[in-house]
Amino acid sequence: MAKTDLGKKWEDVFEKSWTSDFPDSFIFRLKDQMSGYLETSQNPCDYICFENKHLFLVECKTHKGLSIPFTAIPQYDRLLKYKDKKDVLAGCIIWFSEKDSIIWVDINAMEQMVNDGEKSIGLRMLKNKSYNIIEIPFEKKRVYLFPDCKFLVDKLTN
Repeated sequence: MAKTDLGKKWEDVFEKSWTSDFPDSFIFRLKDQMSGYLETSQNPCDYICFENKHLFLVECKTHKGLSIPFTAIPQYDRLLKYKDKKDVLAGCIIWFSEKDSIIWVDINAMEQMVNDGEKSIGLRMLKNKSYNIIEIPFEKKRVYLFPDCKFLVDKLTN
């Protein structure tokens, strides 16, 4: 399976998980601009979700290995615009496909990492409590991990 197929399927898995966990909530998939140029799309994220008085701006990433470089997250600069907005929670949900791990990294943590000189987001950072990375429980169905979106929302909003 090509990398883009794996990533697109991961986006579908996230959407199914969100819809299953919050059947009455709002979720909207922003369309990718498929011109072939990475920098063409100006979308801040993949999904806009609304649940429990909070707006979530969710960028879905999948990556093999233990860390994903910031260069693979061009949405970082666009998500930064929303970091201080009341009741807006912006960040990346990252599936480390070879490690059976899903994490949430909010935009504030990403900004702190960049300011600390980090070049990537890695599973090793789970030990650094100052970044407040959330490891998300999941249900594995064949290849894909279906994240527990209720757990994530509870962690972010309580």
